[in-house]
Amino acid sequence: MNPVESRWILNASGGWMFAGVVLFLLYLMISLYHLKQVKFARVRLLTEFFKFLGAVLLLLTLLQPELHQRSLRNENARIAVITDATDSMDTRDIRSGGQVVSRKDWVKELMGSEAWRALAEEVQLEIIEMGHEDKPGFKETNLQAALAAARNIEQLAGVLVLSDGLHNAENAPLPEVLRLAESEIPGYAVEIGERTRLPDLILDEVKFPSYSIMNEALVLPYKVSNTLQEDVPVRVVLLADGAEVASQELNLNSGKTGEGTLRWTPRREGAVQFAVRVESHPFEEFIDNNEVVAEVDIRKTLIRVLIIDSLPRWEVRYLRNALNRDPGVRVDTLLFHPELGPQPGPGYLEGFPQTRDAWSQYDVVFMGDVGLGNGELNIEDLRALEVLVREQGSGLVFLPGPRGGQFRLENTPLESLMPVEYDRALPKGMGLNLEMRMELTREGRDHLLTQLSSSSARNHQIWRRLPGFYWYAGVLRARVGSEVLATHASRRNENGRIPLLATRDAGTGHVLFMGTDAAWRWRRGVEDLYHYRFWGQVVRWMAHKRHMFGDEGARLFIQPERPMAGQEITMTLSLRGAMALSDEIPFRLRVVNESGEVVSPAVTALEGGGTFQARWAPEVPGIVRVELANADGSEAAWFQSEFEVEGDVAEQVGLPSKPSYLTELAQVTGGKLVQHDAAVALLEELQRLPREQKVLTVKRIWQHPVWVILLFSFFGIYWILRKRQGWI
Repeated sequence: MNPVESRWILNASGGWMFAGVVLFLLYLMISLYHLKQVKFARVRLLTEFFKFLGAVLLLLTLLQPELHQRSLRNENARIAVITDATDSMDTRDIRSGGQVVSRKDWVKELMGSEAWRALAEEVQLEIIEMGHEDKPGFKETNLQAALAAARNIEQLAGVLVLSDGLHNAENAPLPEVLRLAESEIPGYAVEIGERTRLPDLILDEVKFPSYSIMNEALVLPYKVSNTLQEDVPVRVVLLADGAEVASQELNLNSGKTGEGTLRWTPRREGAVQFAVRVESHPFEEFIDNNEVVAEVDIRKTLIRVLIIDSLPRWEVRYLRNALNRDPGVRVDTLLFHPELGPQPGPGYLEGFPQTRDAWSQYDVVFMGDVGLGNGELNIEDLRALEVLVREQGSGLVFLPGPRGGQFRLENTPLESLMPVEYDRALPKGMGLNLEMRMELTREGRDHLLTQLSSSSARNHQIWRRLPGFYWYAGVLRARVGSEVLATHASRRNENGRIPLLATRDAGTGHVLFMGTDAAWRWRRGVEDLYHYRFWGQVVRWMAHKRHMFGDEGARLFIQPERPMAGQEITMTLSLRGAMALSDEIPFRLRVVNESGEVVSPAVTALEGGGTFQARWAPEVPGIVRVELANADGSEAAWFQSEFEVEGDVAEQVGLPSKPSYLTELAQVTGGKLVQHDAAVALLEELQRLPREQKVLTVKRIWQHPVWVILLFSFFGIYWILRKRQGWI
């Protein structure tokens, strides 16, 4: 094939070109200055000549010159075919042969068709698959990289892209599209998939917990999407080991997503196979996306709660009664009666637990109207509570009262745990004879703690009708990092509505602030219904991490609870007994993934003793096993626990096609974009490409081995001549 047109192109950016020319001119000036100094001696001229040749080659290498030769198309012409093999191509929305097939299967059908074979006989096809495992557990649609690979093909006559157009790489393909246009290489594309979703009901998401507690409500939030052409009632059911145990109905508008919550109380211990299912509709295309299945371990656990207060307020009395009647909770109470001190009795402590093993057993601690000094808590007690929350994953609930004990926690280890800043102008809070009410924030409406009904609308109504309060704590604002769930319905200050229910994470534990002392009044007219449910959810939410993993001798919890591949995991281990008192790390930590690969992350002992922490970033998704073995080298693990690492979903299955990048490719390069039903006609058109069409051949001489040899040779000769003359 004889070239009919040739030209040189510098492929470097404008900035590199400018920098290269400036440096070359600077080199020439310095070289001429040195030659003048030696009066243009012959040996110096010869030496500088080889140096000049090397500098020229180096400058040209920086500018990346390419020889573009265009020749008439012949039997050696090639077309680069870029096929999309990412997750979005698993979407089934193409009707073929009386059935709906996935985009990926349709591409296979196209590449096995007569039209494809006819095109392959006319022109050589170079297949470039886009969407290999670029990262572990992550498939990336990088159209820019695929187009760059296509440009490296010699005698390239055109580019054909078979894709749904869903691009998720960081780099946009436009720069490579412009280079194709500059090289007069047309880009063709087949848009695979429908631009609107097929009629369907889709169970998008179900949030299964890591474990659940026997005889306690299992709460499963879910999302359902409706792509049908009409509004429909949707029934969602929960199956436990194949038997229906709960259900909920939603009225779902066309094109919208609805949310709900399923609740069920398991009565037996052990693994249960759960399935959340959306009942099918006669007009939906698919029913295999109507169900999500997961196995949840049902455990029989006992949550240990410690209530600390000064006076037996009504709030504390009813709270203690509610938790005492809960079969999954064991309550200890410490009351510091003014001028009397702690008083003994069934379920009452005579003082704050003094040993690590004693206070480490508590999963949740309620801090009432108490503080530092005044015959109540000392600084060591407060440090123990901080360690319990930050390092051992326990929960802490602040229940301030009108005696203002919360202000005696300032400048103590517990101050940094508080979700709010108190108003020092109101040390005893604010009391009125008028009934006041709480109002849920946007975050509070969806939070697990505030779910007093499985229906979102019903839950909002319940909170609006709950009996109010006559006293609230003086609060300036919520602290940075806190999540406000409810505010005063009518009172505000210069910072906005006064927060009355707020949470925050502190180390590995949760902290909750309750700014009123009248939750016991929620019993009016409904007895224990809402009062018991609220505090039951609080203690279980706060104790969740503590009971996720572990046995009698060790406890393991991770952050985040459901980690993703590539995300750093913080693993915190809390030991009990003699091992917790060891001055050195008394175990070896092993992390084993599904492939059997063993990793031993570095372990750090946290302050306070008995608590250890390690950080590790899993590279691949799957089940991970954590093992603890004796530090003396014993291979047998005395503690094991497992958790799942989820894969990063780069592209979602089921989304409509997106033609914007494909349209850009066709328009800028002078090619053509068609939808999948016109793909055969496009293949026939590519067969009829004019014979006189020019084919581009790119020769990058700066990458040729001879170029590299010459570059090193010139500088090598220059260096040898310098050494022979004894120049430094």
